[in-house]
Amino acid sequence: MKSTLRLAREQGLEAVQIFVSNPQGWAVPQPRPDAEDFVEGAREAGISPVVVHAKYLINLASQKPDHRERSAEVLAAELVAAGALGAHYVVVHSGSHGGDGEELGMERLIEGLVRAREISLEQAGERGPAEPVVENSVGAGTQLCSSFEDLARVTSGAGVRACVDTAHAFVAGHDLSTPTGAGRVARELRETLGDGIALLHLNDAKNELGSRRDGHKRIGEGHVSTEAWTEFFEGLPGVPAVMETPYDTPKVDAEQVKLVKELAGGLPLAPSGV
Repeated sequence: MKSTLRLAREQGLEAVQIFVSNPQGWAVPQPRPDAEDFVEGAREAGISPVVVHAKYLINLASQKPDHRERSAEVLAAELVAAGALGAHYVVVHSGSHGGDGEELGMERLIEGLVRAREISLEQAGERGPAEPVVENSVGAGTQLCSSFEDLARVTSGAGVRACVDTAHAFVAGHDLSTPTGAGRVARELRETLGDGIALLHLNDAKNELGSRRDGHKRIGEGHVSTEAWTEFFEGLPGVPAVMETPYDTPKVDAEQVKLVKELAGGLPLAPSGV
């Protein structure tokens, strides 16, 4: 965890995203002896929010009851572990209905989010659990919540907020490629989700508009014009963002952070930043 904070300082970060356990396995996170050191270090470095990404195996909307229950229990454990590290949010994928239809899938997703929060509140220590936030999907196959309307319905039904991934939104059909389009998408997000947007996953899109194929590029290197990001930021002031763009050299990564801050007009815009 010390290396995470050191990198954050070196890169000029004001927000970070981490994992609290292996995202490709079911093993639940274990208590960390350095949790208090991380909490204090993040506070001293001015890092807010601290974000955790949940396991990729979690599917709260699964057709299989045992998979849904396991997903809820593991997500609850990650909410607790994230809370112990002083993290604000745990981003969880919206999942897939597996062929049962979006209506039933969203009902199961809502139920799973509610159950995970209930379990986490029972298990959490003094700091309490982190807040789960649901990420929009690219809409491939039977994936849920590729539209802002469906994302709003799930978050409202479960009493949680959303993480909007810009690359996912683009390939799902929301045209961010031009300043006009980016401004329009920002307005759609405000009108649909309002204060329910907790976080942005700020990623340029590797693949074409409406392709429903995931893939991230660094900001300014994908299908979204550099100028469009400024319009997008102006439409969503104060919403914190983390990037999941491809890593390169420390110099290139630092330049990417600097570019995003310039496009956003100088950060932080609120107590949170990029």
